[in-house]
Amino acid sequence: MLKKKTSVLIVSADGNPNKKIQIPTFLLSYWKHIAFSFVAFVLLGVVGIIYFVNNRNEKLYADVYLEKIDKLRKRNQQLTLDGTNNQINIDDVRRSMNSFDSTLNRINAKMKKRGLKAIALNNAGGPLVEEEENLEELAKFYVNMLTDVENRLDGAPFGRPHQGRITSRFGYRRNPFTGRGREMHSGVDLKGRTGETIKTTAKGTVTFAGYKGGYGNLVTVKHANGYETRYAHLSRIRVKRGQRIDVGTIVGLLGSTGRSTGPHLHYEVLQAGRTMNPEKYFQF
Repeated sequence: MLKKKTSVLIVSADGNPNKKIQIPTFLLSYWKHIAFSFVAFVLLGVVGIIYFVNNRNEKLYADVYLEKIDKLRKRNQQLTLDGTNNQINIDDVRRSMNSFDSTLNRINAKMKKRGLKAIALNNAGGPLVEEEENLEELAKFYVNMLTDVENRLDGAPFGRPHQGRITSRFGYRRNPFTGRGREMHSGVDLKGRTGETIKTTAKGTVTFAGYKGGYGNLVTVKHANGYETRYAHLSRIRVKRGQRIDVGTIVGLLGSTGRSTGPHLHYEVLQAGRTMNPEKYFQF
């Protein structure tokens, strides 16, 4: 096909023959097709290069975007986890504070039974700490503190068994019957009306409930830490020996039995067998 050639005469600008060359006849016959094929080949090459470059850039962009999306997803997961942990911490603090309030309310209920003023803790223990974990520890500290106070209150005879006026204090006094001489008064006398209720000042166990000489109708209650309380001159006894009683339990009714000059309560506090001044326990 290429052996068959055609002579081509190259003419100069002035019309004179300049040079003759031999070109394969196939190229002259199909030069349009060959030119078209060449142009098409070049276009395909350019398109291929453009596609390759675009595809490569898209992959790079996709990798960058996927990396950013992955970071955002991990950040979101961390925020969700932090939110959950914060909620757990808040719930722990809330439970601790509820326990604190519950303990304080229980103590104040016992204080009320004793006729004492309720405990109010405002910013107790120093400056307010805002971190949640510190709030939780602070709440636990106060709960433990109040629990200890509650235990001490349960076993110690704080408060008044009757709200009557004191007519005879603890210590030496004149004989109330003869007005002569001096005698030791081992408790305090609280004036009242016959039949008014008398309440125990601490929980414990009734060790005596009956009539006993100058005490008249007497109730004796044994408490924790070696404490003992006595309620004398009662008109009626409302408890029995061996009975376990709580703070504020009515042990009897005010009266004037035994060695008495009139309706009143004779109240004694003892610790380890030693008589104490009950007035020291009237305030917490």
